[in-house]
Amino acid sequence: MTRAPSEPAADRGVGLRRGAIGLPGAIAGTLSNMAPVEGIFIVLVLVAAGMGTLTPWAFMIGAAGILLTAWNVGQMAKRVPSAGSYIGFAFHGAGAVRRSWARPGGAFTFYLCLISAPITLAAVVVFLGSWLQASLGLSNAWWLVLSLAAVLATSAFVLPGVTASARTAFVLFALEAGGLAIICVAVLAGSADSLDAPLHATGGSGGWGGLLGITFATAVSGFVGWENPTGMAEEIRRPKRVIPIAMLTSIAVVALLYLLASWAAASGYVHWMGADAGAARLGDVTNAAPFVELADHYAPWFTWGVIAIGAISPAACYVAGMTACSRWTWASARGGLLPAPLARLSTRTRVPAAAFWLFTAAVTALIVVPYLLLNGNAVEIAAYEAGIGTVPLLLVYLGISALAPFLVWRRDRSSFRVLSHVLPPAVAVLVLGYGIVEFVLPDQPAPADTFWVYIAAIVVLAAVATAVVVRRGGARLDALGHLPEDEDGVELAVEPIVSRPYDLTAAVGTPEN
Repeated sequence: MTRAPSEPAADRGVGLRRGAIGLPGAIAGTLSNMAPVEGIFIVLVLVAAGMGTLTPWAFMIGAAGILLTAWNVGQMAKRVPSAGSYIGFAFHGAGAVRRSWARPGGAFTFYLCLISAPITLAAVVVFLGSWLQASLGLSNAWWLVLSLAAVLATSAFVLPGVTASARTAFVLFALEAGGLAIICVAVLAGSADSLDAPLHATGGSGGWGGLLGITFATAVSGFVGWENPTGMAEEIRRPKRVIPIAMLTSIAVVALLYLLASWAAASGYVHWMGADAGAARLGDVTNAAPFVELADHYAPWFTWGVIAIGAISPAACYVAGMTACSRWTWASARGGLLPAPLARLSTRTRVPAAAFWLFTAAVTALIVVPYLLLNGNAVEIAAYEAGIGTVPLLLVYLGISALAPFLVWRRDRSSFRVLSHVLPPAVAVLVLGYGIVEFVLPDQPAPADTFWVYIAAIVVLAAVATAVVVRRGGARLDALGHLPEDEDGVELAVEPIVSRPYDLTAAVGTPEN
């Protein structure tokens, strides 16, 4: 492939800061974005309601499905390392199927993400605020204050640049993972005679049969966030190598944390209350903080430590998520999917500050408006937003997995292998498709019974926005397929979708303070 004549402008300061972080920074941001402690605290009880003491195995099976999905995304990232993340993947993947599908494929993926990502981030911050409010014994209105304060404070960690964000993510993840390990070891040590509880089916809705339906979908959703480094591709050294490693490594680490935590919870409750009563308590959906309860029983000296990591985890997730989201939003504005001012970077830090503040405004609205509509019920707000925002992201995962074989076959045929490029996408599509269907079925308990309405509305809005923008955007949308060279000047393997180079400098505009 030949390099677009306008690309050197990016090296003169128009683009993001090239080579700012390496593999450690990419892994740190990904681990933080996956927020294992928050995920465990939220989904553990929901999965245990179906699986009982077999809960650890549900997370391991879910991790296997997500690893296959990450493998497919990694195949894309090796060939399309762009700050556009899924938007760039969809542009090139859909274009590999049919050239005319490139622009609508990238645009539709972007609008799905633009609508759903702020919803999921708002759920994270609502959880953070409500966790602190409840833990500190404050009145209900305080969770709104704490949530908004966290949103504002994030600017201090994201706006200085990706390096500062990665360092913050590393520190916060080390604290949450270390704290989780401490409480799990304490519970396991105190329940030594029940360590085999996850090897016996007790509680839930029927042993291994409990994995079917929403239980499996929930276990899979606990790993959302593993794609974080794809949005920082233009700031990562050797992105084609680093991004796949960072994603797969992070999923493996978080899977081990889920295994440790769910094993400790199952063993701890069985030892404490007996097999039947313990399994019932583990899967009691009214138990909002099982690890705080376990800490009170097994390690009261660390109860406040559990409370602390329950706040650190969503904070880390939000910092990492805002870092990645601002990048692919900037890249999409560069490609004409948003107004041109959102494609500008800070002169000093080369950070997409305008895109960051767009997301900040959206998240703020998604905290304040539901607070007013739902009478400040943080649990209900977080449940709605987490469920509604997750499914469109799973749709994106599914779409990219389906497109991966076409991209490799059409654009990099010499490396195409059925075992590497057909079987993993096929399995991932089945796994993700099953999870999506279970999420949108209308016969679930409230509020999940209405999720399908909101998700359908998001899909329709994204489709309408795509139709309008593709019709008006023209050739400028080809900037969605922007592929920078490696820092060593090595040309990328993927041939261009468009035959005519686009003016990237014009698309990006002039950096601003």
